[in-house]
Amino acid sequence: MHLNIKTYLLFFIIVFALPVMAMAQNNTSSPYSVFGIGDLSNVAYGRNLGMGGTGYALRSPNYINLKNPASLTAIDSLSTLFETGVFGKLTQNNNTGSNIYFWDGNITHITLAHRYTSRFMGSYGIMPYSDIGYNFRTVKAVEGEETLVNTDWIGGGGLNKLFYALGFKINKNFSLGADVAYLYGPLNEQRRTTAYVQPNNSTNFFSNTRYRGVTYNAAFQFRAQLGDQGTSITIGGVFSPQQSLTGRTSETIQQSYGGSVVVPVYNEEKRASPVTLPLSYGAGVSLTWQGKYLLTADFQQSEWGANTRRSYIDQQIYSFGIERLPRATFDYFGRCSYRAGFQYDSGYFLAKGKAIDDYRFTLGMGFPLQRSRSTINVTLEAGERGTNSMGLIRERYTKMTVAFSFHDFWFVKRRFD
Repeated sequence: MHLNIKTYLLFFIIVFALPVMAMAQNNTSSPYSVFGIGDLSNVAYGRNLGMGGTGYALRSPNYINLKNPASLTAIDSLSTLFETGVFGKLTQNNNTGSNIYFWDGNITHITLAHRYTSRFMGSYGIMPYSDIGYNFRTVKAVEGEETLVNTDWIGGGGLNKLFYALGFKINKNFSLGADVAYLYGPLNEQRRTTAYVQPNNSTNFFSNTRYRGVTYNAAFQFRAQLGDQGTSITIGGVFSPQQSLTGRTSETIQQSYGGSVVVPVYNEEKRASPVTLPLSYGAGVSLTWQGKYLLTADFQQSEWGANTRRSYIDQQIYSFGIERLPRATFDYFGRCSYRAGFQYDSGYFLAKGKAIDDYRFTLGMGFPLQRSRSTINVTLEAGERGTNSMGLIRERYTKMTVAFSFHDFWFVKRRFD
């Protein structure tokens, strides 16, 4: 079996990507990423993303579905799938009539999936779990004095997710799945505080927190044929117990005079406040109609409110999608997939007592490569997050993601070398 060169190539790609994703994150420029552990990254990529991020009830022999490990059993026993992607995002931040624009982009994920036996399929890879990236200023009046104090807030980093998933086929209709993931990464923050009357004198605060932890998921999928005309229904679900992140925090405070003289004031390394990752569960249903159309819907509940900090709240996500499936035709665009979707996310934290929700519309296409089962999946997202009330910021964004789903037969014995 011709495995060695391809296996080594993918191994080096993943090893190279680890430091890139860990150190060169540029996935967000949102001031809301100052809350909690940052902006939670999307789990759904490739095909899923174009259908509103749905995936609990999606199965395909040609795509890796990262939302439900039980879907791995849909992969053909001779097939190996490799998927990665990139994105670019333009965000407009609006506050009381003024607009500021930000551009972000990065690798989305790297993952590989293949069979172990006729019943066991596996997948592993790396992707972001949360992203931090903000730079803004707050202004406050000093009580009892006629002066203002400016504080510049700068943050970066985020958590990465290194995962391994396994799917097990019970029978032709029912499959189970599970995955385990290691979360790690830095959460960095800088604060520079200056008085309006003495702008060259400042108090500087630096914080570096490195969290780590392990998460687990269990999943299932059930699929039933409804007649012989390519009509079927699939039901899927995922459950994750409550888990926690622990780590160490390094804090430094310096006093700067005249912009050149720096006096250390405080330096300490200590145990970081633990973060409780929520008990979460989700379920979805999909309907394939006569092999031509696919309708799907998901619901997810994450109980972030279990954290002791008041800013955390329970989160609900609703997702809906539709796909016009590719046709067996000589016309290239007839063999393409066409997708659309919608997602509403209630948010998992409060800012000034308000939940920062997010809603987005998606459009996507799957472009098949000639003489191959590989596909290039392009998705456009347009959405809005937050509000202008109480001095908060409303974010409007447009995002384009290109995911490459490569298919190959790795387990075919060649007659000739």
